[in-house]
Amino acid sequence: SSVHVDVAFLGTNGLTVGRGLTTPDQQEAAAKRAMVTSARRAVVLADASKVGVDHFCRFADLADIDTVVTDSSLDAETVSEIDAAGPEVICA
Repeated sequence: SSVHVDVAFLGTNGLTVGRGLTTPDQQEAAAKRAMVTSARRAVVLADASKVGVDHFCRFADLADIDTVVTDSSLDAETVSEIDAAGPEVICA
């Protein structure tokens, strides 16, 4: 709680519209949750293979994230669903 950053860049093991961002590791989830909370902006970097995957520990809802950066293989419907849940989606 004593650390504050302008932008936190995070990876994730899983991203779903229903559960948000997940990882199989509880300690990793706690650290990432703290980073999202302490950052002015949170950016998630996740290739399309992570989208639709759900793991044991949730560390953020999509509404907590400002931007999701993914690859161009993610279909337009899923991009729209993620965008509607809160974050801007950038496909590169």
